[in-house]
Amino acid sequence: MAIPKVQYLDNLRVTATLAVLFIHISANIVLNFGNTPDAAFLFVYFYNKGFRYAVPIFVMLTGALLLPREEEMTSFFKKSFIRIGLPFLFYNMVTIIFNWQVRLGGHSVRPSWVLKQYFNGASYHFWYIYMILGLYLFIPVIGAWVRKAKESHIQFFLSMWLLTILFDNPHFPGLSLPVKLPYFTGFLGYLVLGYYLSRRSVSKSLGWILFLVGTIWTLGGAYLQSLVNENLNSLLDANFSPSVVLSAAGIFILFKIYDFTVPGTLGLRDWISSNSYGIYLIHVLVLFYLAKIKIYGAMWHPSIGIPLTAFVCLLVSGSIVWIIRRIPFGKYIAG
Repeated sequence: MAIPKVQYLDNLRVTATLAVLFIHISANIVLNFGNTPDAAFLFVYFYNKGFRYAVPIFVMLTGALLLPREEEMTSFFKKSFIRIGLPFLFYNMVTIIFNWQVRLGGHSVRPSWVLKQYFNGASYHFWYIYMILGLYLFIPVIGAWVRKAKESHIQFFLSMWLLTILFDNPHFPGLSLPVKLPYFTGFLGYLVLGYYLSRRSVSKSLGWILFLVGTIWTLGGAYLQSLVNENLNSLLDANFSPSVVLSAAGIFILFKIYDFTVPGTLGLRDWISSNSYGIYLIHVLVLFYLAKIKIYGAMWHPSIGIPLTAFVCLLVSGSIVWIIRRIPFGKYIAG
């Protein structure tokens, strides 16, 4: 059974892909906090903190697309391994070779080093793949529940999940409940939230309120924390910050209500959407080599440098994925 194509979900996928690029491209400039002129740094800060809904949106898309589907468990896991696992194994191997040849200068390495690269991921952004693979193990069980659950039961689950974010959140250890709720924590909540919002009508005014409050809360709160701590490490831009939950839910609702497709870019939108997984897997290596030819976020003013670098990275990464798809058996590893 093919996954149905829904326009607003494609738009969300492209938006989340761009958001990831904005965050990663601005991250290196963020390390120069205090050494960048304030006028320029405000743009860096916006790109780094204002798009933190990226990973939650990816997980919500998974919930919206996969939880409604009824499929035999063995078939689901086989298809998921081919679609998610094989490309990851390929790109992780490519990154291991890169780490060995470029970062370690080609010096001999022990087998334990190679195994560690697979168990921990050869690049920092591969944490997402391990997380999503873990969620896929839950999907047949959670999917069977949500398809038959009353709306009030799903609302109860999401309410408990929000309570864990507010009180039993490891990012905010000062807030806790005497009753522990570990079974409602984690990315599983985003999975169910994506399913719930995709099937329920919500007013656009609520969508705007959630998105604006969440985004302003993330930007303003993180900035105040940065002034106090004299660095940009902030708990308010974490995936399970209440403000990020609000902004992710809000933008999901808004994309469902409004048609954000830019006239004349439908083909580009579909191309990015269909290659988004491979783009995510390869983009860090592409950013490394773009920097070698002086294409990076700080090459010009960040207001221009960051989005321009993101666009170039998007085109180069997508082109690599497109080329791999056209070699024999490449469709299984391209992503």
